[in-house]
Amino acid sequence: MSLKNLLPDGTYDEIIKESGIEPEQTQGKVLKVACPTCKKELIYSSANPFRPFCSERCKLIDLGAWANDEIKLKGKDALEDEDADQIVDPNLPRL
Repeated sequence: MSLKNLLPDGTYDEIIKESGIEPEQTQGKVLKVACPTCKKELIYSSANPFRPFCSERCKLIDLGAWANDEIKLKGKDALEDEDADQIVDPNLPRL
């Protein structure tokens, strides 16, 4: 299964168009990426069950960093949101 098959219709073509790469240039080429954890270069392939990581170890290191709040997505804190009062409202039913 290719990335094109996983994306909604038209999305892959839009990404290729924005990248400036001709679709013919991507056919049959090997995609090499750097492991997000150790930066080792690897082939991005469905044969690697840990992709985009090079190993289970690097995948778990990354998971641990997210769990320890060492990695965060930019944005407002949930309690700074305009609906934050609903989050902490004691009168709201809890699931």
